[in-house]
Amino acid sequence: MKNLLLLFTLLFLLGSTSFAQTAVKDSIQVLSIAQFEKMATKRKSKIIDVRTPEEVAEGHLADATTVNFLSPDFATQATSLNKKGTYLLYCRSGSRTRKAADAMQKMGFKNVYMLEGGITAWKEAGKGVVK
Repeated sequence: MKNLLLLFTLLFLLGSTSFAQTAVKDSIQVLSIAQFEKMATKRKSKIIDVRTPEEVAEGHLADATTVNFLSPDFATQATSLNKKGTYLLYCRSGSRTRKAADAMQKMGFKNVYMLEGGITAWKEAGKGVVK
């Protein structure tokens, strides 16, 4: 019985450690449309569209800067940004945004946020885009 209790305690501690490591690793905050809009009004925030130029041509958020995640020079484009800035990223649905945000975080960016659902959710909410 004592060994069984020890085993459960060990498993619990290992599971807790693993969870804590995952929580620290995944620190990109996902913003609702309302949160994204509010943060976008702040002077230090910069909106980054991580889609391809072809997708951007179909419509993008006002004042967005394009940093194409699928481009071979994504890292070069991203490192030209101020690492102390606040960046609000979006793509079509959120998948590329997550990858781009993770990459930027690994490059040393601390304030990277992503729009939940991407520009698709933005449009579905009746929000405007610029062509």
